[in-house]
Amino acid sequence: MNARAIVLLLFIFASPLCAQLRGADTVWVEETLKRMTLEEKVGQLFFPVHTNFERTKSWVQELSVGGIWFARTEARKIAGELNALQMVSKYPLLVTADFEKGAGTYVDGATDLPINMALGASRDAQAVFEAAALTAKEARAIGVHMNFAPVVDVNNNPKNPVINTRSYGEDSELVARMAEAAIRGYQENGLLATGKHFPGHGNTETDTHAKLGIVSSDRDMFESVELFPYKEILRKAKPSSIMSAHLWIKAIDADTVPATLSTNAMGSLLRNRLAFDGIVFTDAMVMGGISTRYPFEVATVKAIQAGCDVILFPGNLEKGIEAILRAVQNGEITEKRIEESVRRILRAKTQVGLHEHRTVDVSRITESVGTELNYGIAKRIASGCLTLASDSRNLIPIKASQRILVVTISNKEGTSIISRGLVSFPDEVKKQSGSVSEFRLSDPLSDSETSQVFAQATDADVVVVAAYIKIILNSGTVELPKSQADFLGRLVDVNPNVVLVSFGNPYIGASVPGVSTYICAFDNAKALQEAAAEALYGKIPFKGKLPVTVSATMKFGYGR
Repeated sequence: MNARAIVLLLFIFASPLCAQLRGADTVWVEETLKRMTLEEKVGQLFFPVHTNFERTKSWVQELSVGGIWFARTEARKIAGELNALQMVSKYPLLVTADFEKGAGTYVDGATDLPINMALGASRDAQAVFEAAALTAKEARAIGVHMNFAPVVDVNNNPKNPVINTRSYGEDSELVARMAEAAIRGYQENGLLATGKHFPGHGNTETDTHAKLGIVSSDRDMFESVELFPYKEILRKAKPSSIMSAHLWIKAIDADTVPATLSTNAMGSLLRNRLAFDGIVFTDAMVMGGISTRYPFEVATVKAIQAGCDVILFPGNLEKGIEAILRAVQNGEITEKRIEESVRRILRAKTQVGLHEHRTVDVSRITESVGTELNYGIAKRIASGCLTLASDSRNLIPIKASQRILVVTISNKEGTSIISRGLVSFPDEVKKQSGSVSEFRLSDPLSDSETSQVFAQATDADVVVVAAYIKIILNSGTVELPKSQADFLGRLVDVNPNVVLVSFGNPYIGASVPGVSTYICAFDNAKALQEAAAEALYGKIPFKGKLPVTVSATMKFGYGR
């Protein structure tokens, strides 16, 4: 057994909170289902977002919701709230979250891991497994049972404004291999996994949070690209659930209909042809891909009729439940069909032991969440992801004696859909040398600031630009703003020794062809920013290979 495997085993078994998925307890499932009223059965199909304890408590007690989803919070705080909600619920709650890059994605105090595209650059499926195992350990410690991850979409459209770095890359086989490792890492360590966004959200230029997206691939391309990773993970890794996409897939439906509401996508393809019998979640039903085209009550009924089991993030919980009850009473949906979904939900609850124990030990969370050991694993994984995409002027490695100006730019200050607002790279660079100055540019740029940068750049041996170009909901783009691209072009004229480091969208490298040295870190996780500074000075090697094509000179698979 190698040293890496020994470290992983020590990590997994060091915590008393280590969990494993169980076999489904069908006896408990059937007995519980038999006791439920129709109203309780329907309530189980809804997973609202938890933001206010008293409101969620009322949903749990009065409407018998099957589970909840939550976003940004703090570890001990959310664990305590989840414990309290579990104790007042008649039936155990299945708690879900979008921990696409670790529990630190949304939970303060937890570990923020490299994003999927960074992992794709590593080409290391074992690293993906380890990241997922760490995520599972921290998630279960705070009371989360199901992760809405991994993203199984192939990012074969560089202009995709909402998938981008959330994908493992543009190659369907790479995506399939990495997603399989992630699912195994989650589920072998007690966390139910979800493949999303079925049947493929990569080849679109639309943010479905704003409006309905369209995938125009023909049938052959759809089968070989978008659908390929899903076929692979369903056959090999068997995720516990699948999440739908609010996209019109032309290869499946002739008429304009979101896959979420499509019997061809959810029924004929997923349930029948691919024989998936786990939970099917809708994507959030408040998203524009649904809400701009259908009344909420109509969409809710159509989603269940199409084959979905859970209505996630309903726009109006009470109206949604009423709509399903009315549909049962009117004969549009049978009670038997409702029970099929409830069985799947209850079965998942037994797989994480909720029928026997619902709460976590809040006093022991710090033993498993956000520890130094966990960060060490994140740092080691991050070190294998950094990609030197170009270096025509041989600026790397930078010498400690060189005068360095670090400039930071961003398309939005603060947090985004998946990334925190952390900007630690300048400080990490300063740890490597005493000859470093820093200038953080505002968004939008101002002439006075850019003039100051140009003046300082003339005195620097190397100018390092850290670009934090992140996915911003409803923006419709994740491209480098034109003002920033123009600024970088002028900066190269002032000092040609420019190193551009992307802590977000890797495709921005195509917007600044005059920049000789381009490094992709793919995300601003603390571990990636620390590793990038070390690699800049030659302390660690660049191991990554581009998981996407950035330009004609920086193609998929390239890395120096």
